[in-house]
Amino acid sequence: MKNGSRSKDEQFEQLYIAHFPKVKNFASALTKSSLEADDIAQCVFLKLWSKPELWHNTDCDIDSYLYAMTRNEIFATFRHRAVEREFADHAAGSALLEELCEEAGALKGIYYRELLLLVEMALTRMPAARSRAFRMSRFEEKSNKEIAQELQLPLRTVEDHIYRTLKELRQLLKIVIFILLLP
Repeated sequence: MKNGSRSKDEQFEQLYIAHFPKVKNFASALTKSSLEADDIAQCVFLKLWSKPELWHNTDCDIDSYLYAMTRNEIFATFRHRAVEREFADHAAGSALLEELCEEAGALKGIYYRELLLLVEMALTRMPAARSRAFRMSRFEEKSNKEIAQELQLPLRTVEDHIYRTLKELRQLLKIVIFILLLP
């Protein structure tokens, strides 16, 4: 960039116009999402705006810097997404365990992850359609109507699958609690 008579705003605008499509395309290729790529590109240029010494400097290879910034922003986005997914899985698992246990004290002495593993094992032994409908309902937090549309099943069938799965998991939980309470 030349530091001629143009203002800082004009210089940045030219930089933005020239490089935004490249940054967005690079982000889109890695994220496979146009909306996410747009957000990432906006973040990159927002950070770049706060560091004018980088884009005022004519000796700086701005393309390499932009790609490095974009790559780092994508990694940060992926890490953030993983944290969100872990939190959502934990929240869904907690909600499921609360739903399965009528008494909060019933889970004393049982490790949370072990119980979730037990639920996972039980789900793998169930018919695929029942297991899938239940997972979509409890872990993906989809409505019964959404599940019915996605699996191309009647709404009542989806409701029955979820009801039967909950009933079976409650029975399994009662057995586990009974075994743990034996001296």
